[in-house]
Amino acid sequence: MTSTLQPKTYVYLASCSINNDFPTVGYESPVEYCAAYSTISIACNCSVSTVLNVYVSQNGTTTDRDLFFSQTLAADENFYKKISIAGLFFQVELTNPTSTAGKVKLNTAAFTQTQFAASTFLNSPISINNDTEMVRVANSFHMDLVRDLHNDFQKVNIQGVQKTIPAAGTEQTIGLGRNYVIPSDVESQQVVANAADDPTGTGARSIRYTGILMDNTAFNSNFGTGAGTGLLGLNIKTVNRSIVTSTGTGLKNAGLMEVEESTTGNVLSQVLAGENVSHCAYYGIETDKQLIVHDINIAGSSDATGKVKVIEINPDGIEYTLGEFLITSQYQQFNYVLDGLIPAESVIKVNFENTSSVTTGDILINVNVNAMLCPLKNSF
Repeated sequence: MTSTLQPKTYVYLASCSINNDFPTVGYESPVEYCAAYSTISIACNCSVSTVLNVYVSQNGTTTDRDLFFSQTLAADENFYKKISIAGLFFQVELTNPTSTAGKVKLNTAAFTQTQFAASTFLNSPISINNDTEMVRVANSFHMDLVRDLHNDFQKVNIQGVQKTIPAAGTEQTIGLGRNYVIPSDVESQQVVANAADDPTGTGARSIRYTGILMDNTAFNSNFGTGAGTGLLGLNIKTVNRSIVTSTGTGLKNAGLMEVEESTTGNVLSQVLAGENVSHCAYYGIETDKQLIVHDINIAGSSDATGKVKVIEINPDGIEYTLGEFLITSQYQQFNYVLDGLIPAESVIKVNFENTSSVTTGDILINVNVNAMLCPLKNSF
């Protein structure tokens, strides 16, 4: 008689589930055989923070397991996901980074049906052997990026405007008024030149700074204004953007507003009078991100002949020139397709170097670096 035995379309895996006290050492399931199933589902809630790991194995042992999926979960966060398993065996693990006892509910099941979700993760390397699906794309990834619809990816425009000619033989980071160098690890300060830029004045009343601290973590802070110099309580490495967030009746900052290193006066940001936003062509990258630079647009002219230089600064302060462009008194426009990767904890800047002896006259140079801030690649 022909056998009609078939695997169930769904099976609850008690061996990979736990609804009880969460040990301080975490939880690790046995290695489970799953060759008859294509998808597992995991529902998890833990009263303390945890890291959910899923491993795959070809031989059914923990010695040959490979990390397939990992997700950090906050305390009491509800998590559910279907995962396509590429292997004969799998294992579920919950780590306990804080070694704090708690309660956990982990329920795992297996399905013969394929999942209706991505065949891989957006931030994982893609192999030529990965499963693929025919899809119909309705949205533009680029437009969705600009609309801030992707949680872990960010559209970045690094814009700089140069309005003054540097001294002969010197260079400035465009829009900063001097050459950017990585500052010392000291507290930064705000310098406000005009008395109207005050919390009760007619000019700028508050301003937001975003950028990278000296420990290479990101910050986003709003401060009140006020004429003179005031410490910010932050050790800043780069100010990626400064933008006035509230004003008086003048609707714009009345005077120059800067952020600088408190011990040396090394300037990190500059908002010119009446502009409400910085136009400084440099950008710092935090420790868990990387910057993909697609192209750089340069337009302008200068009575002082010079060079626009695109420069990468590594975490040790070593500078690498990525491109140079000649600027003369004749208006010119360049579009430089770089498609380059700027690593974590690095800085990219665009400088103008005055290679002539001319120090007066007209100059107007606009640059825009078209880039995308991305997370680091997954390890699975």
